Amino acid sequence: MNHNATDTRAVYVVDPAADPAPLPDIVVRQSVENGCTVTGVVIDPADAQQMLYGTVTRADGTFAGSYYPADPVRGDRWRVVTPDGKHYDAHDEYHAVHALTNGFGRS
Repeated sequence: MNHNATDTRAVYVVDPAADPAPLPDIVVRQSVENGCTVTGVVIDPADAQQMLYGTVTRADGTFAGSYYPADPVRGDRWRVVTPDGKHYDAHDEYHAVHALTNGFGRS
């Protein structure tokens, strides 16, 4: 730590009891498609409804994979990650979910 009295850098005190800035709502949505449970984490569901990421679980409870937008600002360039750690491109969220619920990445 610099204790030089001539240091011109500003120091800001953070009040741990202060109210934090408003945070956007985050919800978890589930649906069943082709016998698989699709779980999606959505930020700001009342306004922007932007998908952060999702997972797919098969009917027997095994993990089928996950998906997320590689460009979260625009919500495009979707990626699919299989249980073995391989990454694949998907055109959109629908195609990512469709690939995972129809056996894509199945061992």
